[in-house]
Amino acid sequence: MISDSRAARLVLGLLAAFASVVPHAENALPALKFPGPAASAQSAAIASKGYIVQELRDHLYWLSDGAYNTLFLVSSAGVIVVDPLPTLGANYLKAIAEVTDRPVTHVIYSHEHTDHIGAAYLFPKSATYIAQRETARLLTSRNDPRRPMPTLVFDDSYTLAVGDQTLVLDYRGANHEAGNIFIYAPKQKVLMLVDVVYPGYMPYPNLGIAVDVPGYIKAHRDALAYDFDTLVAGHVDRLGTRQDVEVSLEFVTELQRVGARELAESPYPTYLNRHPGENKWFVHDAYEKQLVDQCYAELFPKWQKRLAGAELMLNSQCWSMIVALVVQSPPVDASPR
Repeated sequence: MISDSRAARLVLGLLAAFASVVPHAENALPALKFPGPAASAQSAAIASKGYIVQELRDHLYWLSDGAYNTLFLVSSAGVIVVDPLPTLGANYLKAIAEVTDRPVTHVIYSHEHTDHIGAAYLFPKSATYIAQRETARLLTSRNDPRRPMPTLVFDDSYTLAVGDQTLVLDYRGANHEAGNIFIYAPKQKVLMLVDVVYPGYMPYPNLGIAVDVPGYIKAHRDALAYDFDTLVAGHVDRLGTRQDVEVSLEFVTELQRVGARELAESPYPTYLNRHPGENKWFVHDAYEKQLVDQCYAELFPKWQKRLAGAELMLNSQCWSMIVALVVQSPPVDASPR
């Protein structure tokens, strides 16, 4: 299998930076052709204390360090925390203390990845820790003290009512990872979905390292079925909107069509017949590289103008989609639209 060297360097750099619990991890991001749309006041707040906390509506708060995002909900009976981010660490607790003196009573895991829940050990042991069953299964195998085991596990859907606030937790199948859930605040019309949509940006390499690419695409449509106007996406320097989900869906469906067409026009057996006597494994590597290069050349002119970071990450998206079309996906309509 091939790997784009630029995307590989980006992956390694981001993983190294985000594994740390030190604030300001966003400084490790490479320079992009155009900056994210964070307001100057937000940037100043992040520079001064490492995070920004902002009420969205009705005591639901967005919390961001400029690269990672999450939310917490203050109820009459306590605070519901989502994703204890290690890039924030104890700053998460400081942010809560800025707006309320009520105790943390519940901690929700969006999924099992350490870069989103690796500071959970800092939160009260008396809290109820909630996760989807697949996340609980994975955490059992990890045996990681930074990520305490959930004490409340659900399968398909769970409505969490605490005091005067409600969150709806839904699992609609594997996407970015098995166990990755939709977190919906119906009163506030806010949806949180992590590592699928990156508002204003090209997805993290390899479609956000999606374990299930058809499920990743489906997650966009599942998200649009909710009545929301604000999206908390888990990453980048701003909140999202319905339009951001629609743009991300447009990108990934176009990526899927282009990949499917290339595979139909240049099947591997035909390519192999043109290179007789060569090492078949290395020929396959060259075949994939040709498809990825064609995909990049076709999509880059359009998407560099619409999603930041296309020059860094588009090659890896092409590769992930082409592989998924071969090993995961049902037949795809490759006709132009």
